[in-house]
Amino acid sequence: MGEQRILYAIAESCPFDALLVRDMKKAVNSLLQLNLKRFRVPQESLANYSALDIVKQALELLYEFSPSEKNYREAMRTLQVYSEGDAEMLSVLQSSFRLIANAVYNAYSGQRHAESLAPQILFLQGMPFEPSELQQSFRFVGVRPPDISPPSVKKTIFLDEEFDPYRLALENTITEKGAEKGREEHWVKVIRTNMATGDETALIRAGTKYVDPPRTPIGGIASRLNLMRVGRLPELLRENGIEIRVIHRVADVNQVFGK
Repeated sequence: MGEQRILYAIAESCPFDALLVRDMKKAVNSLLQLNLKRFRVPQESLANYSALDIVKQALELLYEFSPSEKNYREAMRTLQVYSEGDAEMLSVLQSSFRLIANAVYNAYSGQRHAESLAPQILFLQGMPFEPSELQQSFRFVGVRPPDISPPSVKKTIFLDEEFDPYRLALENTITEKGAEKGREEHWVKVIRTNMATGDETALIRAGTKYVDPPRTPIGGIASRLNLMRVGRLPELLRENGIEIRVIHRVADVNQVFGK
């Protein structure tokens, strides 16, 4: 088997991949559609805000200095005030805000820890996407687009680039759950191939459910019986002489600061 290799990991509740780009574009489009109905600015009857302006305000409130429960409450209150009692409108504002706020939280927290590790090899779940698409979604809501790879990275590998079920899920031909079968086994082959030679520092940024699944007796039994399709990556890599070592966990910002 040879010497055990270490694969460092950042476990994210909202990992960067093409599915996130797709979902962020959908969120922005939903907000653009709401712009057909303008929002009045209090005490300024001639001034109007768009739905994007409102979400921008909410994001600014949340990320002023650093996110907190107080800032999160203020952000949600802003959405509530400008929805003017329209439940459907509030639902669109809140769902778009939650997705974008969590994407921002994960992106920058993950980026900061990735840069501090300074890896030479970076593994990302998903397949390559057009950087401009992601940048556009962030800029639409007034957020500076994050960098995907730290300057130290010599090689960025997208784990699903040659995994057809992921492509089908991206095209909505099959469900995201349907694309999980065989996915982690495919990742192992890609990781093993790219870590076969050299002593470069390698990092994977992927969903928590893959790189840092909960360790429970029930989960372990389900994994051995192959009833659980997600969460076997650390075990499969260990069998191939590679140990995952989680250096940072990024929770869902809505769960951390919401309520």
